[in-house]
Amino acid sequence: MKTIVYILSIVSGLLMTSCKDFLEEDARSDMTVGNFYKTEADADAAVVAAYDLLNNQWDIYYRGVYLLAELPTDNATCGVGVANANIFALDAFTFGPVNDRINAVYTGHYTAIKNSNAAIDNIPAISFNVAKKNRLLGEVRFIRALLYYNLVRLFGDVPLVLHQATSLNEVNIARSPAEEIYQQIVADLTFAEEYLDEANSSANNGRATKASAKALLASVYLTRKNYALAKSKAEETLNLSGYGLEESYFDLFTPENKQNREFLFAVQNKGMTGTGNGFGLALFLPRATIPLPGGGTVAGNSADVPTEEFYNSFLPGDLRRNRTFFTEYDAGAGKVTFKPHWYKYFDPAAISTLGEGNLNYAVIRYAEVLLIAAEASNELEGPGDEAYNAINRVRRRAYGLPVDRTDPAVDLRNLSQSQFREAILDERRWEFGFEGIRWFDLVRTGKLQEVMQKKGIQDVKDYHNLFPLPQRELDVNKLLTQNPGYAN
Repeated sequence: MKTIVYILSIVSGLLMTSCKDFLEEDARSDMTVGNFYKTEADADAAVVAAYDLLNNQWDIYYRGVYLLAELPTDNATCGVGVANANIFALDAFTFGPVNDRINAVYTGHYTAIKNSNAAIDNIPAISFNVAKKNRLLGEVRFIRALLYYNLVRLFGDVPLVLHQATSLNEVNIARSPAEEIYQQIVADLTFAEEYLDEANSSANNGRATKASAKALLASVYLTRKNYALAKSKAEETLNLSGYGLEESYFDLFTPENKQNREFLFAVQNKGMTGTGNGFGLALFLPRATIPLPGGGTVAGNSADVPTEEFYNSFLPGDLRRNRTFFTEYDAGAGKVTFKPHWYKYFDPAAISTLGEGNLNYAVIRYAEVLLIAAEASNELEGPGDEAYNAINRVRRRAYGLPVDRTDPAVDLRNLSQSQFREAILDERRWEFGFEGIRWFDLVRTGKLQEVMQKKGIQDVKDYHNLFPLPQRELDVNKLLTQNPGYAN
């Protein structure tokens, strides 16, 4: 990892003014390790700082993960607004260790892990209510687990850093086996599961809960092909009160419904504040196409765009297509049409101030837990009633039907185990487009090379199941080694 990640003062990144609804602390740039971590308020501020870096849209959610987990798939491609050769390389599978976008994701995650580690190391010594202390530690351990879950799936073996560095000797750290990373992820999530709140109140929306931890554990176990535990954790999540599918897929992604029962964990954005701390819209909106009432056009860039094949893959009547994409819009100066662009995270109120979108970014949803339960059940015993019930609830909502009422027109039935496996992969694609999931799904199911070759990408190889470690990290940390297939 870059030396700067570990040498900077622990609190230099901790005390930023937050854009999130539950974060109200003031920035205090004069704090140092010596006079910080003394009070309950300091503990709160440290946890706030850990959440805050998840909102680093360009390095983590959403665009950082998008460029590695959505663009190099059949869901997305480079639009006319892309000018960075490193992004074109990700789309074409010609990337290598020298790639600024891969480097940004890698170092962005470790910078955020640094904040979590600082909180985990220092909060225990502060004297305040034990239940609250454990809840705060559960939150930062959830965040750390989430960050390492991204890293281990993207890069495989990575350095496992669990404490804040106190000397230069701690900068050079070798890679730990992926299995060890996963063990730590499970340990962090198990702790979080025990101590987090059952649900959030309006005063602390956006914080991790027991549902967040259980759902992420279900995802981890599915990735590890431990289907029995994946099914168990999914069922525990689904049995929690207060959570469920929203009635309308369209309403899931609106500013008015940004806190909803389906988002089991979401990165919080607070737009329309004049500070540019909202969800950035410019990169995925049409470029110089949509006219504005006062003259000019919406300042979209058409950089991050879906493939037309993905747009056309939705079946007739599937309402998710017109929430995932749009092909026409009227901003008040007349309707125009254009090629498919992403629509899911569009905020109409931010049409003239594209950095001020007021939507949250979904990390894991109730719908995903249903599909985890369905997939795990199918892998354990084939497509039985439990598997069909879980996937069909998601499908019924997609077609605007009551989720608990059978409907022969849309319900899946009479599939073989392999057919159900393919149906789950399709359903996840349609349900989670533009949510940074597709590449992870293709890799864990062994489909990446097959799918990308059908897209016309002939350079995709088996070693592309992992990204290369950034070259500048290897230059700084001599204990690091490169993933197979990538020349140093």
